[in-house]
Amino acid sequence: MHKYLRAVGFSDPMNALDRLNLIDDIKSKFSSRSQAAWPESGSEMLTEYRMELAGGCGLFMAGAFDEENDFLSSEVEPYLIPESVTTMEEVFVEERIDNRSFAGVCDDMRIGTTLIFRLLNSVEYLRFIRYEELPYPGTCVCLSALSVEGTVVLPLKKTPYESQLLNSRAARRKKLLEQARDGDEQAMQTITMEDMDTYSDLLSKIDETDILTLVDSFFMPTGAECDVYYIMGEILSCRRVRNPYTLDRIHVLTVRTSGIEFPIAINEKDLYGNPEPGRRFKGVIWLQGIIQFPGAI
Repeated sequence: MHKYLRAVGFSDPMNALDRLNLIDDIKSKFSSRSQAAWPESGSEMLTEYRMELAGGCGLFMAGAFDEENDFLSSEVEPYLIPESVTTMEEVFVEERIDNRSFAGVCDDMRIGTTLIFRLLNSVEYLRFIRYEELPYPGTCVCLSALSVEGTVVLPLKKTPYESQLLNSRAARRKKLLEQARDGDEQAMQTITMEDMDTYSDLLSKIDETDILTLVDSFFMPTGAECDVYYIMGEILSCRRVRNPYTLDRIHVLTVRTSGIEFPIAINEKDLYGNPEPGRRFKGVIWLQGIIQFPGAI
């Protein structure tokens, strides 16, 4: 996910020397360093270095020390620390085979699809599973995202009654999805019929109306990466920070889409339009997250 370094302010390509200097800075100026043993491993330790840049944005490396005490890792990844709890649904964790990282997996009925995210607190997870297993009662997930392509879209004009109606429909659909997940055939049929009616209604209007005036928000997987999504949602708040290395400006937007809220970091160069609360963000995001463990050890 090297291209998402743009999201935290590294918009210009780095040569080999720049990358090595950045790795040295992370190891010498880190904000935090943590370690935990790999499962079923007697001595191998996962070590994470984390260096904050500004406004919750930063860089981290994960790797292990060899017998000569050299840190083995060439991966520098960007991150954005989540601001609040996004969901309290059951969560599972899977180890990724491409590098020393984990993916969180969670089914949130508000979205209607499985949320897969890059786990940002792998060391804490390894410590926790020494004593407990997931899913574990009381765990919650805090999500954030990075983006390298986004557009600000004007909001839909809605009356208070229309907003209330949309909220009640969303709550009803969530309840139906929960019932369908538990095996309720009547709920499955109801969801199927409502989806067909919605699709038919959109087809009848799409020739005369722009799709952005019909769809308020969406959240859908896109591309080959399982933790990359195409979304649109309302901007609740926005702030701007600066990368101290490159002086690039970064927009940190809190976005609500399909009933969930989380912050998104995007380089000012990659955002088309002026973000303001009430407007909408549309773009591709790389989803990240932290699992909060109750009574974490």
